[in-house]
Amino acid sequence: MSDDRQPILSVRELKVQFQVSADKAWPWTPDRLLKAVNGISFDLYAGETLGIVGESGCGKSTLARALLNLNPASSGTVTWMGREMTQASEAAWLSVRKDIQMIFQDPLASLDPRMTVAQIIAEPLRTHHPELSTEAVMQKVRAMMSRVGLTAQQINRYPHEFSGGQCQRIGIARALILEPKLIVCDEPVSALDVSIQAQIINLLKALQKELGLALIFIAHDLAVVRHISHRIMVMYLGRTMELAQKTALYSTPSHP
Repeated sequence: MSDDRQPILSVRELKVQFQVSADKAWPWTPDRLLKAVNGISFDLYAGETLGIVGESGCGKSTLARALLNLNPASSGTVTWMGREMTQASEAAWLSVRKDIQMIFQDPLASLDPRMTVAQIIAEPLRTHHPELSTEAVMQKVRAMMSRVGLTAQQINRYPHEFSGGQCQRIGIARALILEPKLIVCDEPVSALDVSIQAQIINLLKALQKELGLALIFIAHDLAVVRHISHRIMVMYLGRTMELAQKTALYSTPSHP
């Protein structure tokens, strides 16, 4: 992406560390410090997709959660639209959460089984726009369901009545309902079969083009990441091994 524009998200030397109780052979054996994210830096621009790949346990999901303060950072900075958020209060985070949404890995587990589709998709609106009337909220919910490929007849159904791909569409609708500027996708297609994966990826690309979304897309599947990303970051043991345009990375990778 062009460097003459201001990034919407800047991450500098971000670290997330946990104290892990060791299997103590002796009472004085110290706890270990797990460096789950160990000094990650990158910029993200409006309309760009940054793919993040790496083996299981390398810190991808921890990084994603740290960007939204779901896992507090140990050090480093996360700057959103010029506003440094690492030490921000919960009230300050609440004010920007409508601009940064997340799609989770397990589509069914991320939805409350006691809530209907309408309630699930409307929940962010109830939180961030309490001034909206019930009819205005439902109008937005129906429009968003149509946009992600769900029908109005499904509005009062519960998550267990849907397939995995449909549940992920519900999760995407919930993330999009606030019209965010960035969506963090934490392995959003890993639990789906190949044909459904393609549908969800194409849906995300179409919505990005239509709405100008920035995406952070985390996945194991290199073909999926190549299809959707502009740039790709390779993580290993909590660190960035490589960050490059997708064409350069796939043609001449510098890390095994």
